[in-house]
Amino acid sequence: MSSSLFILDEDLEPVVSKNIRALPNLSSVLSSFKQCYHDGSPPILFQNDWFFIHLKRDFLHLVSVIHTTDKPNIDLMTILAFLEQFYHLLQKYFEIKVLSKDLILDNVLLVLELMDECIDFGIVQVTDPSIIKDYIRVKVNLPKVAIDNDEWSSDDESSSESSAGEYSNAKKKKKNKRKKKKNSRGKNVGKSKIKGIMVNNKENKGINVVETVKETLRNKNDNGKEPLDDELSNDGNDLYINGDIAKTIIMPISWRTKGIHYAKNEFFLDVIERVQYLMDFEKGIIRKNLIHGEIVCRSYLSGMPKLKISINKILNRDPQFMSNSNFHQCVSLDSINTIEKGQEKEQNTGDSQAAADAREIEFVPPDGEFVLCQYELKRHVKDAPMIKLKDFEIKPKLKKSKIQILTKIQTNFKPTNSTSKLNVKIPLTRVFQDYKIDLSKQIRFKANNGKVVFNLSDDFLLWEIQTMKGHRERNASNAPQDDGDPSTCASMVAEFSLFNQEEYDRLQEEMKTSMNPPPLRTGPKLEELYNQVHDKHTPHVTPRDRLVSIDFEIPYCTCSGLKVEYLKVEEPQLQYQSFPWVRYKTVNDEEYAYIV
Repeated sequence: MSSSLFILDEDLEPVVSKNIRALPNLSSVLSSFKQCYHDGSPPILFQNDWFFIHLKRDFLHLVSVIHTTDKPNIDLMTILAFLEQFYHLLQKYFEIKVLSKDLILDNVLLVLELMDECIDFGIVQVTDPSIIKDYIRVKVNLPKVAIDNDEWSSDDESSSESSAGEYSNAKKKKKNKRKKKKNSRGKNVGKSKIKGIMVNNKENKGINVVETVKETLRNKNDNGKEPLDDELSNDGNDLYINGDIAKTIIMPISWRTKGIHYAKNEFFLDVIERVQYLMDFEKGIIRKNLIHGEIVCRSYLSGMPKLKISINKILNRDPQFMSNSNFHQCVSLDSINTIEKGQEKEQNTGDSQAAADAREIEFVPPDGEFVLCQYELKRHVKDAPMIKLKDFEIKPKLKKSKIQILTKIQTNFKPTNSTSKLNVKIPLTRVFQDYKIDLSKQIRFKANNGKVVFNLSDDFLLWEIQTMKGHRERNASNAPQDDGDPSTCASMVAEFSLFNQEEYDRLQEEMKTSMNPPPLRTGPKLEELYNQVHDKHTPHVTPRDRLVSIDFEIPYCTCSGLKVEYLKVEEPQLQYQSFPWVRYKTVNDEEYAYIV
């Protein structure tokens, strides 16, 4: 069982700590962790009868401490997984991607509340953001942002202003007439207010709508506003949501609370695939060629809907997809087992009808955003990459005191698709180390597509292309290639001037005897800025400085060919009309590069 939790900054100084099992001296425990920790250390460390499970994310260190006497009672990998889930929980609450020390310090109460609910006496309880958000409602302290309140209904504004005596008697009469019309239609004032708040509650992901409405209307009553109608005040227990978190997590569907309502029922499904590709360009050896995919969903559905989804990988009985995929806990195990049994029966007996009957996955989605499925697929070595580096060459021209860098790339996906973002990062550390570049002279760039930017401090060229159409390579060796088309094949040439000592000495002598003043040069000098940035350390070639990395994004396209055949939404009690949306996108992984 975990004895204590720490959130440390970059210098391993405590930001927030939680003494779960009343340790006598936390400072000594933390000092033991500092002694055994170093950059690149494994996630599980041991020092002075203590196990330290740590995780570094963004600018923070999440550390859990376990004594050796408690080690047989708990799995260390469970605590490591808990730290990862707790990090994502903080991201969801703060609605920010990168956590910082100042953000944690400004919300210490919220972080401590989350620790209390997530772990009890060292044992992990629940880390689902959609559940915990219903019960922990501590206000997040974030920088103030201007909010447009025009979307709120005019009835609430008019009622608040009329209660303060700012409206005239004529407007009050009109308001009373509106109330009579609504009551004559069978819709009281309380229900109209509830509808207005429910419509605008989509941004809050529809959690605990009834409880939020009651709290809002109760606050209005305390300020001297109109009391609730009898129908709303005596509505019974059906409109209330369980106030105890334990009642939710022990239900059969523990990931979704009751009472969720949306005015417009929508379900968004995004298939996002990250391509990992690493190739030695000089030797022509492919070291990595993988696809890391995930199906991300955002659910804005009322009640307890039941969804059915069919994927072509399941229809085609792809064994690699089923063996390397992880589904969310909301997915029914019976539907997955039925698919696997149907495939086994077809292989053993040849009964294709058994596999045909089990083609869909059933699940009850949690509210808000969640990851339905994560999978990893291996590509064949002969499969061409999505963005291919056709040519890369460094040409020194010593006679002209110049050096050229030639780069050419080509797309390899369907011609009907095109990239929405495409950037090529070309390293220059090796060039600046092997050659003496004269930055006092102008650097020339020429590209048939996009623009080139020189990063002075990090020594690389950023080639921004943005949009390129797809292109399929032809198998025939004698087939003509459309390499000259800038929409499918882009080329770039960068030219740097080399320092010429003879020319420099000659110019210095001419300036001594010349009657003309030296040319006036305004603005910062590039060579001086470069020396200022690189004065403390000399550039040295690292493995990363030999990588030509490519950053791209291709919408409406999947590298693996995965496709959602259909998506059904069923809610037997409410029977509302739903709007499912499906999108596809292929992006590069962090390791998509060529070794040059």
